[in-house]
Amino acid sequence: MDDHTWRMRLAARRRRRRRERLFVLTLFVMAITAVFLYFSVYTKTPEFAMQEMVAAYRAGDADTFRRHVDLNSITLAAYDDLTSDLFKYDTQLSERERSLFENFYVLIRRQMCNGAVKVLNNYIDTREWILPGGILKGRQLGIDYDLLLDRSLIRHTSLIDLESVENRGEAVTATFSVVEDYSQVPFALKVTLKDLANDGFNIGGNEFEIFGKKIKFPGFTFNLGGSDWKVVSVDNYRGYLDAVSPLLRQNLAEYIDATAEIVERYNYEFAAQQNNFISMGKSPYGIMFANQRAEVTNYVTNTIIPTLENRQTELDQVPVPEGAQFLANLRQESTRVTILAWQSYVKGITENSAADLDTAESLHKQELALDQRIEEIVHNSAVTRNVPELP
Repeated sequence: MDDHTWRMRLAARRRRRRRERLFVLTLFVMAITAVFLYFSVYTKTPEFAMQEMVAAYRAGDADTFRRHVDLNSITLAAYDDLTSDLFKYDTQLSERERSLFENFYVLIRRQMCNGAVKVLNNYIDTREWILPGGILKGRQLGIDYDLLLDRSLIRHTSLIDLESVENRGEAVTATFSVVEDYSQVPFALKVTLKDLANDGFNIGGNEFEIFGKKIKFPGFTFNLGGSDWKVVSVDNYRGYLDAVSPLLRQNLAEYIDATAEIVERYNYEFAAQQNNFISMGKSPYGIMFANQRAEVTNYVTNTIIPTLENRQTELDQVPVPEGAQFLANLRQESTRVTILAWQSYVKGITENSAADLDTAESLHKQELALDQRIEEIVHNSAVTRNVPELP
């Protein structure tokens, strides 16, 4: 090999090594830049926040999920959407009563929304729907809170995925695909996001008037210490209710019609049995004799409880549309609690057990509450008959 050829090969080898080093350096710089952009830019975007929120929801990471949702803001806006037609289908209210209740539920908006936040926080932590109790327990505010939650659709709405995030400066909208579990109606739920970090500053964006014309220069927002993107409202929640609720009401009406004959027939039978039961228990001294207790025990065990079981068997044979599942479940629970109440009563009078009689009374109160809820659903009632006083 002559000297010229050797020099040419050596130069080519040097050039190749320089290219390889430059290539490796370029890859390294690109990797460092990508890492920098990811942690300093992308992780502060609303897109990243929503992806993180969805992942946290699926993984049961309550703290991360809660970090991206402003429940207080969401529930206040959603409450207005939900109650806008709350009394529309209540056939038992006069126009005056309807107006009174509409005004009343504006006054208790804060209490109702605080209860919703508590329910949602419990679900985020435990994945169980637990009623808030306190002022919303029972009917202190004139409404069945459990029924209100069912009408909100929140307990039977499933998140499918994050569809898109539209970022237009300060106005950021995310779209989620959801499905209502009973009707299987799909819906694109749109939410508004806000960065609540409160540590950014703006440059530009000012408006000037030149030669009589207003000109606005573009502005830029810089975030100094991070971001805190949160969902603050569900923009089309009313639209979601309007898309699903009519189908569920239709399902409910069909189920009520299909079971009306069964319910009416057994109601007459229960009324007659109640009269017989009262007659058997009458005593001039207010205390049943041994033969009366035996007669009552036999009547409850062999007539009343079997009648309850027969009615539930007939109801269970009626196909239940998905939208009527809540009512069907309530009827099953009412039957179960009623039978338990009668069994405790029988045990109480046969064993002279005050504890069992107290249990029977407590179960009977639960039964009455369930039956009232069932009546409200059947008659499209939203509230009790009288406007309650604020505690």
